[in-house]
Amino acid sequence: LDQKFEEVFELVEPEPVAAASIGQVYKGRLLKTGQTIALKIQRPNTEEIVALDLYVLRWWGGVYNEIFRLLGRDINLQGVMDDFGNLLYAEIDYVAEAANARRFSELYAKDVAIADVFVPKVYSELTT
Repeated sequence: LDQKFEEVFELVEPEPVAAASIGQVYKGRLLKTGQTIALKIQRPNTEEIVALDLYVLRWWGGVYNEIFRLLGRDINLQGVMDDFGNLLYAEIDYVAEAANARRFSELYAKDVAIADVFVPKVYSELTT
């Protein structure tokens, strides 16, 4: 965002109301409209932590690949870690998640009339 958090949002509750994989969900309010919202906030330094963890996992995967090779097994743990890393990086991309949520809304909005399905509004301009 080009603005400070405090200029756009107000936390209604100081503690998270839910966990969201690599983030936490807070009850918040848009200062501009006063509307109550669910605010998904990524944990600090998530990308750096994920990158380091994946690096370590890939390194150990290489060690185990050699052990498996010596045992006559063809297992590529580094490939598994690469696939896992791709999924994990997709999980921390909140802009892509917002696009997916918009698409979900288009498919399952109120006019589709699926009982008990609520699709929250996504504020793309406030998503980073």
